[in-house]
Amino acid sequence: MNRELDEMAKVCKALGHPVRLNILHLLANQDEYYCGDIVSLVGMAQSTVSHHLKILKDSGLVETEERGTFVCYRVQREKLSELSVFLLSL
Repeated sequence: MNRELDEMAKVCKALGHPVRLNILHLLANQDEYYCGDIVSLVGMAQSTVSHHLKILKDSGLVETEERGTFVCYRVQREKLSELSVFLLSL
């Protein structure tokens, strides 16, 4: 299997959970959110949200920026574009 297929499989797997889709949707409609903001919006425990954010980050769909003791999350639009191109090629 080639590298692109492995990468796209990881991205698709990250999208395979409704909580992660919800988080990605929230981030896509806002420039950025702190973890605490996302926790409030999805109404789940911070540890659960952090787990889902880690999966999204590891897939490349979300990027982070540390600001002091806080971590800011935003959609990695280039990765979404790559996913779109890949899916349209199927």
